[in-house]
Amino acid sequence: MLDVEGTKSVSLPGQRVAQAPLIGRADAEALAGDPARWEQVTDRRGAAVWQVSGPRGLWALKVGTGEGAATVARETAVLQQTHSLVPGLSYGGRAKGGRGTGSAWLITPWLEGTSTWARFESVRQQHDEDRPSALAAAVDVCQAVGALHAAGWVHGDLQPHHTVHTSGAVRFIDCTWASGPVLAPSHTFLGGLLHLMSPELMHRVEAGMRPVVTEPSDEVYTLAAGLWWAATGTWHRNYATAGVDPARFTAAVLRRLLLRNRIPCGTIPHWPALERVLLPVLEAPAGARPSAEQLAHWMASL
Repeated sequence: MLDVEGTKSVSLPGQRVAQAPLIGRADAEALAGDPARWEQVTDRRGAAVWQVSGPRGLWALKVGTGEGAATVARETAVLQQTHSLVPGLSYGGRAKGGRGTGSAWLITPWLEGTSTWARFESVRQQHDEDRPSALAAAVDVCQAVGALHAAGWVHGDLQPHHTVHTSGAVRFIDCTWASGPVLAPSHTFLGGLLHLMSPELMHRVEAGMRPVVTEPSDEVYTLAAGLWWAATGTWHRNYATAGVDPARFTAAVLRRLLLRNRIPCGTIPHWPALERVLLPVLEAPAGARPSAEQLAHWMASL
């Protein structure tokens, strides 16, 4: 049967009913093989992701509708442009994509591994014996970002949920807002996750500069802020000490508040050595910020 979202209910013996999308479905099942098993993983902001598994392999199908169609189409373009240049996006060489009426789809190999956020879970729970594993993950992420920047690209929405530690290397996902030598920044991009944005990037957004250009120094700030978040479960800015509840403000109002008022960084009491590495990155002006590769060396020194 078909539902209003243009998906088809499918089921296999012993499995729960899943909603397989019509768009991109034939290509995904041809890659996975018959019988194909469908499992919806996410559905947000106009883009839904399914895991498609079968005898020939494991794949991810992302379908964007409405406003999500443009973001999925742009992510397809990013992978087409970068897969031979950026190790963290090399899986794009096996990607397929297409457009429909008011929709777009993208198929990529399913990346088997854990996110940086997951690699830091034990650290957030203050299990000191698991620090070496988390630290190794942090070094790998910094090196992957360094390779991305060396190729002339930025991710644009770097966060610990968007880096996956596979058996071979760190891979970047959700790369819709990436930009580089042959793909200009999108005019709809507004800087990524606000709590991880550098002050300079927020200033460009609020100054009305379009498109908003993310510099490597901005992304190193975001990298450090994201690792702080992964290690603590809290933002690096100490909103509580400043008497600010960020949930009360729209993104635009919060950006202006952060630009007007310097909110100090918090602390990482359960891992002060990590704080001593990340804090200088977050407090340095853009011109004095280390590169991602330098941050990898600092992290390795722990």
